[in-house]
Amino acid sequence: MSHVLEPELATRLGGLTLRAKRTVDGLLAGMHRSPHRGASAIFKEHREYRPGDDPRLIDWRAYARSDRYAIKHFEHETQMRGTLALDVSASMRWGSSDTTKLDHATTLIAALAYVLTRQGDAVSLVTFDETIRDRLPPRSGPAHLDYLMRTLAAPTTSDSKTSLHASLDKLIEHAGRMGLVVVASDLLDLHADALDPVPRLQARGHQTVVLHVLDPAEVELPYEQPFRFEGLEGEAPVEVDPKGMRRRYREAIDAFIESCRRRVVAAGGRYQLARTDTPPEHTLLQLLRAR
Repeated sequence: MSHVLEPELATRLGGLTLRAKRTVDGLLAGMHRSPHRGASAIFKEHREYRPGDDPRLIDWRAYARSDRYAIKHFEHETQMRGTLALDVSASMRWGSSDTTKLDHATTLIAALAYVLTRQGDAVSLVTFDETIRDRLPPRSGPAHLDYLMRTLAAPTTSDSKTSLHASLDKLIEHAGRMGLVVVASDLLDLHADALDPVPRLQARGHQTVVLHVLDPAEVELPYEQPFRFEGLEGEAPVEVDPKGMRRRYREAIDAFIESCRRRVVAAGGRYQLARTDTPPEHTLLQLLRAR
């Protein structure tokens, strides 16, 4: 490490780095392609010559074989810009086990940062709750990855609630040119316009991925005894008999998850449920296999 770390931060950073590397071990990173043509690029295929094409790209050997003019079609390997956005609102710091939603989401984001950096891509990081908290510019290389990991190990947090619409609106400004945008959040913002910025991200040419991070207890309500549930983002406490309302609760949470998935997919983005009891590498493999 290039800087002296506080012991507690060093422990968190070491644990996060180990989790991220283990996750990355299960992933195969592909190279990105762009449809640019040129002599310095990688040959892909031939196509028929058309008026207006650059005559320098005519493959004369192919012409000698077929008596037809053919153009060499090339593609360049290009650096992609990845913007990784992490929800650090109060609700993300809850978990029914030792792993909170924020812990799990941080591991997913860190693993993606490793993958993108290993490919030579530029990675930026944004953390948010009701506004942007941390903002790292897009850079590539080991030094930037080290800085990004330090930020993830100790992100700026508050007791604020989630404001997806406002935060994603600011994220659009930060994301810049087209690239990959990954948002890791529990999406616990019940405003009707919470996900409205997703279509605008897509319209700007970004490939948008939403990792919906939920604890299994939030999905299943497994408790047997009456509980007093206290909100983490200012909601009033509620006395609940889980057994008496489990069926209705599960119907409601299933409807919430499906609504989030449908809105993201309808905008052209990609949605992936990321339960904290699912190994992070499994979640990311599902994401890659769906490409």
